[in-house]
Amino acid sequence: MQNGEETPAVSETVLPEEVTKQSYRVKVWRYLENNGLAMFPRPVYNRIPNFKGAQEAAVKLSELDVFKNATTIKVNPDKPQETIRVICLEQQKSLYVPVPRLQTGFMNLLMLPEGESGPSAIKKTVSRNGMDTYGQPISIEESVSLDLVVMGSVAVSKEGFRIGKGRGYGDLEFGLIMHMKAIKPNTLVVTTVHDCQVFDSLPAELFGPHDVPIDIIVTPTQVIETQRMSKRPVGIIWHLLSNRRLEQMPVLAQLRDIEILAGRDCTLKEVDTDIEDRGGSRARRQRRRTRSHKSQSEGEGGNTTENEEKPKFRRTPRRRNSQKSASKENKEEKENDGKEKSRRPNRPRRPRPVIDFSVKISNISPSTRVRDLKQALNERGVKPQMMTWKGFRGFCYLHFYKVPQKGEGDNVQVPKIESVISALSEMSVGGTGDESNEKPRLLNVEPAPPRSQHTTPAIERSLEVH
Repeated sequence: MQNGEETPAVSETVLPEEVTKQSYRVKVWRYLENNGLAMFPRPVYNRIPNFKGAQEAAVKLSELDVFKNATTIKVNPDKPQETIRVICLEQQKSLYVPVPRLQTGFMNLLMLPEGESGPSAIKKTVSRNGMDTYGQPISIEESVSLDLVVMGSVAVSKEGFRIGKGRGYGDLEFGLIMHMKAIKPNTLVVTTVHDCQVFDSLPAELFGPHDVPIDIIVTPTQVIETQRMSKRPVGIIWHLLSNRRLEQMPVLAQLRDIEILAGRDCTLKEVDTDIEDRGGSRARRQRRRTRSHKSQSEGEGGNTTENEEKPKFRRTPRRRNSQKSASKENKEEKENDGKEKSRRPNRPRRPRPVIDFSVKISNISPSTRVRDLKQALNERGVKPQMMTWKGFRGFCYLHFYKVPQKGEGDNVQVPKIESVISALSEMSVGGTGDESNEKPRLLNVEPAPPRSQHTTPAIERSLEVH
């Protein structure tokens, strides 16, 4: 790994017990976080990490002839490559961006909003929601020719090996565009990373025929032309995929149907190891921790030399006496507390505000956060005094009091349910969580049942809207 100094050999670096792709990912993620190199969104774990210097790396890439001469470019939708997408649109290049996780399509050709131009329009287009909103869908049956492919990476080597975030999206996207014959012999694959993400070498045995090699690595300080030790995938390698992938990514199922009609072997693997392998590693780590704790517990209670030197663990009668004393003291303390409380004057309870009406909002994406909805409400001038948030289940409730709150003045007009529902009609909110680049959802707004049927005072207090 490099950080302004000569990178030590991989054999000299400290790695986890088992050398895997995941061990290198964790090493990079941890280094970025612990050395102040990680940028929003954070933490960078389980992501294509955004790093300090991402903009400088993008500018350095734009200065290369391979970028200047390219007219059609595919760029991944992750945050560290956002500046590259901006530069592509500024230079009026044809910019293709994959649909996140391939869940609702394949690729989008990004187009500026109709009638808009300039930096603000470009920034809007390359944003999370903009890539779906202002993208023209491209199917796998269309004719596309790419001059340059830009991929995000977690770790790369000067041999051209690339490690992504571990979900296989980048490799599947490349296999699909290979099927489209969009990759020409002279099409180069580039990645932009921080210097610390570059290794001199990575174990070749970790990589298979589905892994996409990198031709050029661009960092904030250097441009590295790799040796490219492996060949590019020729397409989708079906026997490495399970039926789960096809269910999650309809475009894969569509391609498989086409391949089967063409008489090609598209046999899938029977066991879905995409999840089991990762889960198995976690289970093994958990078992190791459990065994460690169990051994420690047994050692403390066993007949070891250390325990023999501490006879207090064997003095059962004294411990019983101490327990009785403690119990007696606790009893006396409770009696004294009861006497003190009985002498305290009862304070009058503050009257609880009466809710005039409530509104239910449904069809909320599980990845949508409370602050996203609050922002959308503010933009429409709707200010509930209280909210019951059930976003993870796809809905929430807005509560409106009958009378203005203290300090708001006597001239405050209490909204009516009709005006609130009218103001919230056709409101859309999109998710902002990890990998949630989904198209904003149209929310359903309707009158809610009485408060007692859907909320409790404890929940209300935790989500008061100020």
